[in-house]
Amino acid sequence: MRVKLPAVLSVSQKSSLGLISQISYPSRDIECEAVPFTLEKSVGYLLRGDDGIEYAYIFPTKPKSAIPSGNTPILIAKFGSVDVDELDLSDGKWWPEAEPAIVAAALTKAAGAARISWQHAFRFSEEDPSGSHIGLRKPQLGALHAIHAHWSISDEIATIVMPTGTGKTETMLSVLVSCRCERVLVVVPSDALRTQLAEKFETLGMLKKPNSKILNEFAFRPVVGRLQSKPATIEDVDAFFPGCNVVVTTSQLLSGLAQPARKRIVHWCSHLFIDEAHHAEAKTWRTFRDAFSEKRVLQFTATPFREDGQKIDGKLIYIYPLKTAQEEGYFKPIKFHEISEFNSETGDIAIAKAALQALDDDRTGKHIVMARVDTKARAEEVFKLYQQYGAGRYEAIVIHSGIKASQVRIEKQKLFSGAARIVVCVDMLGEGFDLPELKIAAFHDIRKSLAITLQLAGRFTRTREDLGDALFITNTALIEVRDELQQLYSRDPDWNSLLPELSGTAIDEELSTQKFFKGFKRIIDKVPLKDLRPAASMVVYQTECKTWRPSDFKKGFRRGSPRDRLFFSLNDEENTLVILAVTENGVRWSEVESIKETNWELLIAIWDSSLELLFIHGSGISGEYKELAKALCGNDVKLIVAPDVFRSFHGVTRLVMNNVGLEEHLGRQVRYTGRMGSDVEARIGQDARRTAKRAVLAGTGYQDQTKITVGAAKRGRVWSNQRLRIDSFSRWARELGRKISDDTIDPNVVLAGTLKPRQIGSVPVLAAISVEWPREVWERPLSTSIIAISKVKATNASFVDIEVTPRGDADPIVLRVFAEDWESFYRLEFSGKDEDYTATFTHIRGSKPYITPGPRSDAVLIEEFLTEYPPTIWFADGSSLEGTEFTEHPGKDLLPYRRELVQVEDWTGVDVTSESQGPTKKTDSIQYRIIQNLQKDHIPRRKSTVTHD
Repeated sequence: MRVKLPAVLSVSQKSSLGLISQISYPSRDIECEAVPFTLEKSVGYLLRGDDGIEYAYIFPTKPKSAIPSGNTPILIAKFGSVDVDELDLSDGKWWPEAEPAIVAAALTKAAGAARISWQHAFRFSEEDPSGSHIGLRKPQLGALHAIHAHWSISDEIATIVMPTGTGKTETMLSVLVSCRCERVLVVVPSDALRTQLAEKFETLGMLKKPNSKILNEFAFRPVVGRLQSKPATIEDVDAFFPGCNVVVTTSQLLSGLAQPARKRIVHWCSHLFIDEAHHAEAKTWRTFRDAFSEKRVLQFTATPFREDGQKIDGKLIYIYPLKTAQEEGYFKPIKFHEISEFNSETGDIAIAKAALQALDDDRTGKHIVMARVDTKARAEEVFKLYQQYGAGRYEAIVIHSGIKASQVRIEKQKLFSGAARIVVCVDMLGEGFDLPELKIAAFHDIRKSLAITLQLAGRFTRTREDLGDALFITNTALIEVRDELQQLYSRDPDWNSLLPELSGTAIDEELSTQKFFKGFKRIIDKVPLKDLRPAASMVVYQTECKTWRPSDFKKGFRRGSPRDRLFFSLNDEENTLVILAVTENGVRWSEVESIKETNWELLIAIWDSSLELLFIHGSGISGEYKELAKALCGNDVKLIVAPDVFRSFHGVTRLVMNNVGLEEHLGRQVRYTGRMGSDVEARIGQDARRTAKRAVLAGTGYQDQTKITVGAAKRGRVWSNQRLRIDSFSRWARELGRKISDDTIDPNVVLAGTLKPRQIGSVPVLAAISVEWPREVWERPLSTSIIAISKVKATNASFVDIEVTPRGDADPIVLRVFAEDWESFYRLEFSGKDEDYTATFTHIRGSKPYITPGPRSDAVLIEEFLTEYPPTIWFADGSSLEGTEFTEHPGKDLLPYRRELVQVEDWTGVDVTSESQGPTKKTDSIQYRIIQNLQKDHIPRRKSTVTHD
C-alpha cells in the first residue's frame, strides 16, 4: 500500500494574523503495510515497511493513553478502510503538537539558523537533460544571474519576465537562498496563490528534492509566515514578522493597511517580491510599493503589460521569450479545435461534445477538461450540459464564487484525485491553481485579454512526460476579441507560432507606446488614441518642404456641410497627426436631400523629415488624399507610384504571392486579370508576364524571422494585412518608407519578367489609334460615374465616349470626349526634365463637363480628372501611353510559347492531312504516330494511360 504522510514541522504557530511554520521533513510517500494496533481503548494501525521500518502509528482520534515506547511518531488523521492501494493522510497532524509558548520563543532563533545554513550552500547548477540530477532550468539560471548582476550596481525596482511554466517560483526560492535575504515579503494577487507560494517556500521546492545539485542537503528550510489578516498595530507586525524568513500575503490585504503598520512592515523586510506583477499597478498598490523605495524590489510576471493602459514601472532586467520557451521544450504544443456554430446553444453543445470526445481519445487517462465561462449563471448552464452528455462516463464539477469555500475545497480535491475529469469555472480557477493535468480548454466564453490568454496558455502547456499535448476548443463563429487576438481564433490558427509572436510584439509595443502617446498635446474627447487600430494601409508622397504644416490640415477638406466635424490630435515630436472626420453624405438609394448617412473616417498623417516622405492613412483604404498632402506639405508633393512602390517587397524572404493583378498589354478585350490563391506567382509563366504590367501585388513572407504580409498597387497604395496601434503604424510606415525611397533597390525584382514602362517627356512619334477611360472609371459600374455639363444636363458614363482625334504622328495628342448633344476637346501637354516629367490635359474647346467617378466622390472638371488619372492611349505598333508612363510593344517576334520547348518530329510516312486514326487505326495518321511515340518513350515500371477518344 502507498501512503502519503504529512510534513513534519520543526516550528508551528497559529495566531489571529495567520500561520508561521518551518518544515523539518516534507510530505512524502511510503510503501508499507497497515498492521492493526490497539492502545487500550484506542484502535489504530502501525505503518510498517517490508524491511521492518516502523514509520508511524495512525489513529482517527488522539489516544487517551501514554505514547508507546520508542521513537515511532503518532499521526492523527481521518481515514476509512486501509484495505486500499493508496491512502492519503497528508491532512493529518503529528501528535503531540509543540506548545505555542515554546514555539514562539524559538521562531526568531529558527529563522536566524536557517539563514546561516544558506551560507555557501547554493550552487548555480544547470539541470541535466538525461535526468541524472536536478538543477535549474536555463530561464531560471538566466534570471538569477540577471538579478545578481542588477543588484551589484543598482537598487532600482527590477522586473523579471518569464512565461508561465518556466519556473518563476523556483527562481524566487533561489534568490532567497543565494542572496541570503534577511526577510522577504512576497505579495500575490489571490488567496489560492498565497497558499501555493507559501507551500513552495516552506518546502523549497526542487531545491531540496532528493538528487538536487542546487542546494546543500544540510541547508535548512525557511520559516514561512502566511499573513491572512491585516495587522492593525505596530505590535501586531512585531509579533508576526521578526520570526520569519519569508512572509507571503495578498495585495488586497496590504492595500488598506494603516500607515504605522505599513511602515513597520517595511522596517522588518529587507526585500519585496511581487508575483504576477501585472496586477500591481492599482493606486493603493503603488502607495504600498513606493514605501519600499529604499529596499530591494523584484517583480515577477509572465506578461509585463496591462490591457488597461496603466503605467508599467520597474526596469526589465530579464525577458525570457515565449518562443524560446517553446523551442526549449518547456511548453507542450497546442492543438486548436474549431467549432463554427452561429447559434450559441448549439455551439455550447458542440464544444461540450468535442471536449468529451477529447477525454475519450486521451490515452493517458489523466487529462482534465476546464470549461471556461464568463458568469455564474453561465457556469450552471454549461455544467448541466456536461452532466447530461458525460453521464456515466466522466464526473463534472462546477466552481465559482457563489459556492461555499468548504465545498470548493471538496470539489478541487476531486480534481486532484482524478475522481472528476471536468471542471466548469468562471475565469480560470484563479491564478496559482497548479494542476498539470489541465490539458483540454473548452472556451464557452473567450478571454479578450492577451495578458490573460498568455497566462492560460502557460497553464495548459506545462510539460510532463506522462501527459499529452494541450487542446483548445472554442466556437469561432461568435467570438468578440481584441484585434491582436483575432489570429488566434481565426480559421486553422497555429497557436504554437502565433502566441510567441503576439507575446513578443506586445511586450515591445508596451515599452514604447507610453512614451509615444504622451507626445500628443490635444486629446480627442472620448476617443482614447491608444485604442485606435488603423489598418496598415497608406499612400506615400515625396515632399520638398523644409517643415510641414499640420495646423493647415483643414485646407485638405474641400467639401463639407455645416454639420461636418473634424477632430484632431498632434504629436510634434513624432510628426504625427491624427484626424477623425465626421461627414454627412447622400445615400445611393435616394436623391432626397434630407436623407443622409454619417460617415466616420480616421486619417493619420506622418511626416518623416529625414526621408522627406509624407505617409497618409485613411480608414476608407481608398483614395490618394492629395489635397490633404498639399495642405500639409505644399503643392509640389508627388505621389509615389509604380514601379517604386514595389520596393516594399525588398527584404521579404520566402515570398509567396496570393494576389496578383496584371494589366494586359496585348488584346484590348481583356484589360486586367486578377489571380488569387495560395501561390499564384508560380502559375504565371514567363510568356504571360512578357505581355502584362504589374497593377496589384500582395503576398506573405518573412522579414527578420517574422511572418508578414505586404501589398502594393500601381497607383501608390501599400498595405499589410494587420491592424496596428498608431505608434506601431508609425514604425511600420517609416520602415516601408526607407525601402520605397532607396534608389539602390531594384523595384522590378518582384514578379520579374513583366513589362517595364519608362518615363517620357514628349509625345511618341507614332500613330495614336485609340484611347480608353482610366481604370478609375471602368473598374466601377459605368452607371455610377456621372458626367455633367450642368445640373440639369447630366448622364452616366455609359453614354459618354472618348476618342483620339486625327493627327500626324508628330503632332500633339488631342482627345475628344463627347455625348449625343455635346463634345469637348483636351490636349495632352508635357513638362519637366531628367525623367521627372508631368503630363497635363488642357481643355482647348467645347463644353466644360464635370465628372463624378463614384457615389462618394467629388465632381471635378474632366481635364483635372484626366490629369490625375491618365487614360491609356494606344498606338498602331501596340505601344501605350498612360500619362508619362510609356510601355513599348514587347516585340514583333513575340510568341505565345518558348521556342526552345518545341520538339521536332519526323513525319516521314505520315499523311499530315489526316489527323485522326479513326476506328480502323490508320497507321499513316498523325494521331497513330503520336501514340506510337508516346508508347516508345514510356518509362518501364511507371503506370501511364493513353486514352483514344
